[in-house]
Amino acid sequence: MFRLNKKGDFEYYTIPSFEETGLVRHGFTTRRGGVSEGCYKSMNLRFHCSDSRENVLENFRIAAEGLGMEFERLVLSKQVHEDVIHTVTEDDAGNGVMKENSFTSVDALITDKRGIPIVTLFADCVPLFFLDKRRGVIALAHSGWKGTVKRIGQKTVHKMKNDYGSRPEDILAAIGPSIRECHFEVGDDVAEIFINEFGSETAALYCGENGKRYHVNMQKAIRMQLEEEGVFNIDDCGICTYCCSDLLFSHRKTNGRRGNMGAFMELI
Repeated sequence: MFRLNKKGDFEYYTIPSFEETGLVRHGFTTRRGGVSEGCYKSMNLRFHCSDSRENVLENFRIAAEGLGMEFERLVLSKQVHEDVIHTVTEDDAGNGVMKENSFTSVDALITDKRGIPIVTLFADCVPLFFLDKRRGVIALAHSGWKGTVKRIGQKTVHKMKNDYGSRPEDILAAIGPSIRECHFEVGDDVAEIFINEFGSETAALYCGENGKRYHVNMQKAIRMQLEEEGVFNIDDCGICTYCCSDLLFSHRKTNGRRGNMGAFMELI
């Protein structure tokens, strides 16, 4: 399970198993503790919307300070629902915050460099945290349904193994707040993709106002992928963004009128 923390008005989740290693600073923000108003209230980390850039930058500043990270060194992804994984170096420090985001397509970040906070953004898609406690390697991945089908979580673990010599038994993984099967209704075409790729247990028929419709379980599909790579230390928070829209942003719940939350992690 994840733990909900509060510093002043700033509320965020942490992962106890990650905290216990003493190797990282990390957190997953909620919608509380920022300066934005309206549908973005209040900890909105979404650029390129009707919220002001000044508000979003201030929210990033508040989050970084609350998590004990340097705001000026944050490295943001450039998420497009693909499977591109970027290896973060010192040259990337400040990307997307202090300087224009130079990435064109990056849905996962990985690094073994200390003092560089990496950040991925969410509002229903699945946040994935990875920590190799032996090699000192961290990664964050953004896994929507397309990224899940493209196996971005599995590919991130594969890259940790290939590039850093990570062993599956040394990798801690965590699945963050995201839309769960209870509310992730999809068309028959998407359900068929999941059934063909991951098996019938990842898509189930629910009876609703519009009759029987398929609901997809992305978290189960992701767990299957990680276990295929030999990673079994997986902490699934079990939190549904749609169900908890008072605390978390949900794209599906608000028809897209929402902010973004952030997954943050940094090697100490």
